[in-house]
Amino acid sequence: MRRNNALGLAVAVVVFGFWLGEGGSPPWAVVPVVGAFVAALAVAFVAPGKLWVKSVGGAAAFALYAVALFLGSLSFNHAFGECVEKSEEVRALLGNYHKREGRFPERLGQLKGFSLCERIIRPTVLDYKKTENRYLLSFKDWLVEHKATESEPFMAHK
Repeated sequence: MRRNNALGLAVAVVVFGFWLGEGGSPPWAVVPVVGAFVAALAVAFVAPGKLWVKSVGGAAAFALYAVALFLGSLSFNHAFGECVEKSEEVRALLGNYHKREGRFPERLGQLKGFSLCERIIRPTVLDYKKTENRYLLSFKDWLVEHKATESEPFMAHK
């Protein structure tokens, strides 16, 4: 029973690490660092056996968490890079939608052909806010935010 709990917790640690990595925060931020230590201690505490077995389990959980965090950050970086390269295509899709429908869509999912800036677990890094007859598009990482409207192309802001 304890072994199953430890394995289940280890899987949760991996998913949590990947999810945090996809958030776009730097890996040295407080939450990822504290999360790594808490995950390692939790798995070590739940793991059955002698102290050395618990220590190995905790170290393995720490390593798995670190790898998952790294892989999640790769997912974020891919999505962010795609936004940097192709975000103006979204503005063109929004313009075409507005010409056809006479209004902007309620959400980006209504655009035909939209599949940019996607992460694996989390939704797109591209944030869309519709107002009366306008919209604001943005995406950001921990250093810079890119913003655009229906009349202004994307500009980077620190």
